[in-house]
Amino acid sequence: MKKHIAEAWRSFEEVLPEQAGPLQRKETRRAFYAGANALFHIMLENVSDDPEFTDQDQELGDAVQAEFEEFVADVQAGRA
Repeated sequence: MKKHIAEAWRSFEEVLPEQAGPLQRKETRRAFYAGANALFHIMLENVSDDPEFTDQDQELGDAVQAEFEEFVADVQAGRA
């Protein structure tokens, strides 16, 4: 399964200052995921009732939601 948010994070991480330490990177990654999750839910609220919302859109939404849930589990377990 493609990890959309992880891919976006890797792209964003490239612009972090080189001197950013592990803790700063960890907290920045958490904030990045939190912002992506908030935006995802805002957008989902506005399109899920749209008659043009397709099964493919639903599959993408489900995949992104699963990715967020996995990240939260990783944070809770101390892995992220």
